[in-house]
Amino acid sequence: MNKKKKRTLYECSHARVTNGKIYCNEKYPLSQASLDGTLDIRQLAEGKPLAPKICQQCINFDRLGPPVLEEERGWLKIKEIGNHDTNHREALREAVA
Repeated sequence: MNKKKKRTLYECSHARVTNGKIYCNEKYPLSQASLDGTLDIRQLAEGKPLAPKICQQCINFDRLGPPVLEEERGWLKIKEIGNHDTNHREALREAVA
């Protein structure tokens, strides 16, 4: 089975980060879960895939280069976050904010 690679925000020149939020400078909503269509920067910090459905067929998708390897994404490791108690998780949230 030939699985097509998903387009990600890691490789799109229209992805931007401001005030702890990831958004598209072409005004496409990246998430239906937020009122303003943005994604929380914690998803980037944790190295999540960042492959919104809207990006998969976007006519304005402008690839910067090759996809970022999964092991090179993020600066907080999900396993590490899960191993900390609540106080440490809150400190991590504040550090990312």
